[in-house]
Amino acid sequence: MAARHNSVSDEEFVAAWEKAHCSPQLTAEYLGLDVRWIYRRRANLANKGIILKTNPIDGIKNGSKHGWQTDVGRAYKRQNDLWLENGVIVVFSDAHFWPDEDQTIANMALLELIKDLKPAVICANGDIFDGASVSRHPPIGWSKLPSVKEELEICDERLHEIVLAAPGTRPQLFWNVGNHDARLDRTLCTVAPGFEGTIMRLEDRFPAWDMAWSLNVNENTMIKHRYHNGVHATYNNTMKSGRSIVTGHLHRLAVTPWADYNGHRWGVDTGTLSEPHGPQFDYAENNPSPHTSGFAVLTFRNGELLPPELCCVIKNVAYFRGQAVIDGN
Repeated sequence: MAARHNSVSDEEFVAAWEKAHCSPQLTAEYLGLDVRWIYRRRANLANKGIILKTNPIDGIKNGSKHGWQTDVGRAYKRQNDLWLENGVIVVFSDAHFWPDEDQTIANMALLELIKDLKPAVICANGDIFDGASVSRHPPIGWSKLPSVKEELEICDERLHEIVLAAPGTRPQLFWNVGNHDARLDRTLCTVAPGFEGTIMRLEDRFPAWDMAWSLNVNENTMIKHRYHNGVHATYNNTMKSGRSIVTGHLHRLAVTPWADYNGHRWGVDTGTLSEPHGPQFDYAENNPSPHTSGFAVLTFRNGELLPPELCCVIKNVAYFRGQAVIDGN
């Protein structure tokens, strides 16, 4: 098998991918190779700048030309599919990157743990871009809101720092669209609909990050920006979805275990990479809040998700596995 792997050139792999209608499973069948190797090879090509998009196998085998299988007519892909037998996925969300602000403690801890853990995958789970000046909500007084240009520039800078934190591992990069992220495209299509195809959308601006509504891992873990709301969101998410599910949006940073006849699974809230009392959240009027800085670390063994772990900022110190990662004091 190893010899067969080594005999497939990049050009042959891309050609096989296209003939298999962009399906990892069908590409594996076409080449007579293991599908897990197909995912790894696609990741290696992505590191070379060759991005191969995925189409789900069901739509291809059924011959469907409509609906979600082809993502035709959708603003964003329905989901990305990933197989990770053994490895780590670092998931952060709700960065709401703001110009002229220093890196947060959680952001610095993220960079340190990426260096230490060498994740196979890094997932930006929504609301990386804030879009304060293009919000549907009116401004509060005469507060100084950053422009779209300023926000995109700081997103460029912070996301580039994340990539630089893992120079040897070259992880796959995914970005699940959040409601704040969608503000940019919504504004463009509302204000200037005639300029479709001539103005860069969010995913055009960040081509290294594979953007979709969700990331489906091993068919047992779903990572997406939001699902249920409220204090019992993580419980409701995993109970009603029937699988482990990792969301952001609520900024709470929590893990809720659940088990039934199907086995163990977890509902995870990835908190916020931002400072909970930063200027992005003045709409909260300085009320007490459960919002917590941090992010989640997912470890997979033999394709199964182990109990998720959290990096949590407490009193300006980022802790992970009982150890201080960054001491902001």
